[in-house]
Amino acid sequence: RVDDKYMQGLREMGAFGLQVPQDLGGLGMNNTQYARMVEIVGAHDLGVAITLGAHQSIGFKGILLFGNPEQKAKYLPPLSAGDLMAAFCLTEPASGSDASSIKTRAVLSE
Repeated sequence: RVDDKYMQGLREMGAFGLQVPQDLGGLGMNNTQYARMVEIVGAHDLGVAITLGAHQSIGFKGILLFGNPEQKAKYLPPLSAGDLMAAFCLTEPASGSDASSIKTRAVLSE
């Protein structure tokens, strides 16, 4: 668990929205800048780097890449500010940490 005072410092620095466009509350970093930032943070505290990385990759990357404008406007500003924390859950008992083994599929309906 990352201490609350460090989490607040990360919020104040904008660290929860490294790759989110500036107009949606993020810092607008490209992939190279993002990777370098996580590398630097991880050299000092891997737990903090994993917290930032999971939040911004498996957490909300799908919204960033594939969300419609309304979804991005609704979710990315509070996620970037660190007011909300994104997560990824595997809900099938046999999946473990292997997301590709999930059997449940979503089907678009009318």
